[in-house]
Amino acid sequence: MQDQNKTFARIDGNKNSTSLCFDKNDFMKGNFSVDEFLHKNRNAPSLEQLRDDLGIYLKDLRASMIDLINEDYADFVSLSANLVGLDQSIADIENPLLQFRKEVENIRALLQECASEVRHNLEKKQQFRVQKRNLQCYQKVEGTLQKLESLLEHQLKENLKPIDLERAALELIQLQFNQKFCWDLLKDEQKKHSERLQNEVFAKLRIFFNDALKSSNSTCSELLERCLRIYITLDACPMAEQVFREDIVAPYMSANISEHCLQNSPQGLSGIYGKILNFISLHMTDLLRLTHYTDKLSGFNFLVNSFWVDVEMRLETHMTSIFAPGNSDVFYMKYKCTRDFLSKIEELLANDNAVRDFKQHKQTISFQSRWNLPVYFQICFQEIAGEFETVLVPLLHADMMISKSKVVNIGYQLAAFNSASKAIEHCWKEGVYLSEIFPKFYKLSVQILLRLSRWISDVLQLITKSSSKNVNNLEGPPQINKTNVLIALYADVQVLIGQLPQIQRHIAINMPQELQSDADFCSIIAKSIADVRGTLESHLGTVEAAIVDILISESGIESVRQVKELPRLYRKTNRDIPAKSSPYIEQMLRSLKAFQNEQSSQLGNVIATNVLLKVCSKITKDYYVAVKDVLTSVQKTEESLRRLRNLKSGATAALTTGATTMSDDDKIRLQLHVDVIAWTGELAKMGLMPSQVEDLLELNNIVEANSKLKETKDNQ
Repeated sequence: MQDQNKTFARIDGNKNSTSLCFDKNDFMKGNFSVDEFLHKNRNAPSLEQLRDDLGIYLKDLRASMIDLINEDYADFVSLSANLVGLDQSIADIENPLLQFRKEVENIRALLQECASEVRHNLEKKQQFRVQKRNLQCYQKVEGTLQKLESLLEHQLKENLKPIDLERAALELIQLQFNQKFCWDLLKDEQKKHSERLQNEVFAKLRIFFNDALKSSNSTCSELLERCLRIYITLDACPMAEQVFREDIVAPYMSANISEHCLQNSPQGLSGIYGKILNFISLHMTDLLRLTHYTDKLSGFNFLVNSFWVDVEMRLETHMTSIFAPGNSDVFYMKYKCTRDFLSKIEELLANDNAVRDFKQHKQTISFQSRWNLPVYFQICFQEIAGEFETVLVPLLHADMMISKSKVVNIGYQLAAFNSASKAIEHCWKEGVYLSEIFPKFYKLSVQILLRLSRWISDVLQLITKSSSKNVNNLEGPPQINKTNVLIALYADVQVLIGQLPQIQRHIAINMPQELQSDADFCSIIAKSIADVRGTLESHLGTVEAAIVDILISESGIESVRQVKELPRLYRKTNRDIPAKSSPYIEQMLRSLKAFQNEQSSQLGNVIATNVLLKVCSKITKDYYVAVKDVLTSVQKTEESLRRLRNLKSGATAALTTGATTMSDDDKIRLQLHVDVIAWTGELAKMGLMPSQVEDLLELNNIVEANSKLKETKDNQ
């Protein structure tokens, strides 16, 4: 490679110094690529220029190559001379190499044959070794069977001593170990004999275990400990648990777990559970002390595999009535009592792993599944939601408003809100709520709030569509004032919004322990309460708008129409000069004053003022339009009369006549002026300045501009 680079260097040295549009060193690279070369030189002046430069470089390379061959011609000639006779040399060494290769293959085949023979002999030796071991085990089995039979006939026949049982256990272990290797060699009689001896040993051990349990106490449990060690030696811990269940647990539980015992128990189910737990203190104290609370004897779980398995089986098969969910109160008491019972069992377990294994035990899962919690919740749902729903139907009725004497204690003015609050409290109160179905009760609480929100929407829709001032109850009187209902609705929504944080805290307190540490679940609850809050807050604006519409309909529509009756009252009636406001002003103010004096305190000063401002602005707008129309009509009538009078008797007579007394048109203008001043003054007493009320300043200006009271006085 170095020689090649040198050769290229020499070639480059011979080429002229003509400048090229590319770098000639790119061709010297070992990883030269045409695509990369073209990509690198894509910005050349033009493809034609690149082609021409490559042609020039090719010509230089050819010329340099010819020069190189001419310069080293002697080397090229000697290279061809050295290759003469090379074929003969290769043929001379080919035959010896082939012969050597054949010899190597023969030796390799011989070695493989020897290795195969050795492997076969080793396998036969291994088989002989296995057969020898099996025969030795067979001999040991014969000896062990004789020893076991001798122990059972003499030492273990009457008096059971721990040392004899330990010897028998060791022999039994030897028997079980050796039988694994010579089982096929044993005759059927030997197999039956072995099985019989094993059963006899376990039967003797079972008797000794029961005796040790009876004689064991807190100060002396050596026999029980040695018996359990024998079970561990035999790898028969499950057998010990089965013996304890059948001989100790089952007789006790069969006498205390049944429908008859449940019916005759003075304390009901709690009394049955109390007797079941008493068994642990009576018969399992030493067992738990030796196997659960120390590391002396590991491998036993009498509490679960003996005690709980038998208890659960009998509860599920002999006391099925406890699972009936027909009566929610009774079901709750039984389930709560059962949950306390399981908690006390969990307290007896050694550690968290044991508790987890207990909860995941197949019979624990089966026992939990027998409690039909969905049916229990459905019953509670019907009771809670049914009672709440009866208050919401019909939408407006005589009892929907709570009396003022009770509002102070209850906090709500409408029965629907009070019923919703009670329903939510009922979901979480003691005697109803179960933590195992927390999501269902939480969902029900949110549903109650959303159902109340829907009821609010329906009430608002009914009130806004109603054309009458009062809505009668279907059952008869008393009549319901729509404004009072809306104000109470607004106040109750505010109270409920203020209580949402308390409801959220109450839900968080009742949340199961495992969910309280779940940040995502807590954020979901917070978001759902926030959404409910937003839904309720959206009703406040609707209620406020409904109050405004009702006050406008009560105060403004019919009263403002009376403004157009003023010309009829003063034309050709010879009425006195107006000195006080018209009755319609009092009509417009009556509902507003009543609202401010009696009902605004429930909304708050800010909201009440805002409502009054919207109502008065709307009335003033209509009032301004009506006054403007009347003034325009009066002016047109006055001009028509003046033209008619001028045509009949001349302008002088008309002026003289107009100067002596106030005309009907001036009285109309003056009455309008007095009415507007009275309206403005009353609004000021209510705290509404003219600059705040829309069109009120314009209304004052227009009546002031059209009033001729001053001119009339000057003429007099």
